[in-house]
Amino acid sequence: MANIKSAKKRVRVGQRNLKLNRFYKSTVKTLVKKYRIAIKSFESTKDKETYDHLKSLVSKIYSRIDKAAKKKVFHPRKAARQKSRINKILKKIS
Repeated sequence: MANIKSAKKRVRVGQRNLKLNRFYKSTVKTLVKKYRIAIKSFESTKDKETYDHLKSLVSKIYSRIDKAAKKKVFHPRKAARQKSRINKILKKIS
């Protein structure tokens, strides 16, 4: 356990940042899982409503990834790579 005041503060800051990092990472993972499920349903039905749902999911994912990159949770290249892969899948099925 830390004895110095600044070390105690760093422990608190680290715990706070850990919670925020987990939040951003888990929300991105959850949205990507929903996106993959929506893609499978679109491939089976091929209707306009499902495609619109896919487009809205893509914008949510992009937003979340950009916010995570802005907060330094993701490296900028990792964020770009994830967005590129998501877009590549969408272009492939449409």
